[in-house]
Amino acid sequence: MLSDVIEKYGGEKMDPLDVYKDIFRIGEGFIQKEYEDSGSYKANPIAYYKNENEDHGHFRIMFEDKFEDIYRNELVNADFCVMNGLTYFGAKYTSDRASKMCAMIFDIDGVTDSSLNNFFYAAFNKEFDYYPLPNYVALSGHGIHLYYVFEEPVPLFPNLKLQLKEFKYSLTEKMWNKNTSVDEKVQKQGINQPFRILGGKCKKNAPLDRVEVYRVNQHRVNIEYLNRFVPTKIEIDEKKLFKESKLTLDQAKEKYPEWYENKVLKGKRSYWTVKRDLYDWWIQQIKKEENGASYGHRYFCIMTLVIYGIKCGLSKDEIKQDAIDLIPFLNGLNKKEPFTEEDIKSALECYDERYNTFPLKDIEKLTNIRIERNKRNGRKQKDHVKMMNLIRDEINQNKTWNKIGNGRKPKKDIVQKWRLEHPEGKKADCIRDTGLTKPTVYKWWIV
Repeated sequence: MLSDVIEKYGGEKMDPLDVYKDIFRIGEGFIQKEYEDSGSYKANPIAYYKNENEDHGHFRIMFEDKFEDIYRNELVNADFCVMNGLTYFGAKYTSDRASKMCAMIFDIDGVTDSSLNNFFYAAFNKEFDYYPLPNYVALSGHGIHLYYVFEEPVPLFPNLKLQLKEFKYSLTEKMWNKNTSVDEKVQKQGINQPFRILGGKCKKNAPLDRVEVYRVNQHRVNIEYLNRFVPTKIEIDEKKLFKESKLTLDQAKEKYPEWYENKVLKGKRSYWTVKRDLYDWWIQQIKKEENGASYGHRYFCIMTLVIYGIKCGLSKDEIKQDAIDLIPFLNGLNKKEPFTEEDIKSALECYDERYNTFPLKDIEKLTNIRIERNKRNGRKQKDHVKMMNLIRDEINQNKTWNKIGNGRKPKKDIVQKWRLEHPEGKKADCIRDTGLTKPTVYKWWIV
């Protein structure tokens, strides 16, 4: 039995509720209580359940002070119930509302006693070090779920959502193979994928009535550890993950009243848009034989099409149709693995204005397409900046257009306001969006 193999490697059967308390730090004030002030910007896990005699299902916000009651009275006995390792703002687990990843969860089907033994042998053997060792292993009835609980929950900024998606795809391919499963078709799932709740009912005719969970590793993991098991080009720089603003909402309201009124009170957010030429250029770039779309990167090429569509102010329907028109070409890259409208539907999840500032180098990394930068006609950057400043001053017929006394905001405030609106943004993005010089942005970046 699979449980015997787990226990052979020191696995300890756990109370499912204790596992969720570990993942979501119940009792530590990490997730929001039912009537807690929303100004703290805390988020919550979201569960979904449905019973056979019901016409529709139910989404449940898992508040810290109600977590155990909801779990025991509503979730655990539902005919179908799922949840994942993320927290969300709002009442549904949609990608655009995802806040933090507390645990990354993998599903491997077709697991036998022998294949599970192969997995654990390679994961526990430090010299071999072939698979990352999970914290928890759940027996779902027809397979296993591997839970990797993070030391520090990972903030899901827009660019990181995409990187983590490819990151998880790569780890899935690593862990699901002929040695660990008798099912040859690897099923790659995004970070937003929910799983049957621990302790909940399994599918009918499954070997188990309920999902069982075992702890095999008491030490939480981090991105640096998981990086060891993916190709270098897919590794995530952990130093760039934690860039949340240190200002409280009240401090931000006092310091940036205009931002507070537009973003917090009115829900508005300002972005720079560009000409449609960029979007049309990317479609042609995808189709190129050299330095164009390639198998293994088709999905991210369409994601980038969505991002560029947002940058150009295009509608979701127009982008969707253009993506569908690309299906025949993308299928030609690998006819054995067709690209479908379901893939496009998934890529359209990033139709979110926050992706407007998605970094260029991340696009190159995800799509494997090299993008030529604008040239300065042989001039050094310092000389190029001087030239552009001269042109700007000539156009404005003066050299005081950006002085405080001329009605312009201090550069310090421009930089800090931009950082508030783009917590995941980088200095290069700020320079590009605001038009400020590199020394100016660097000077006020950490103030």
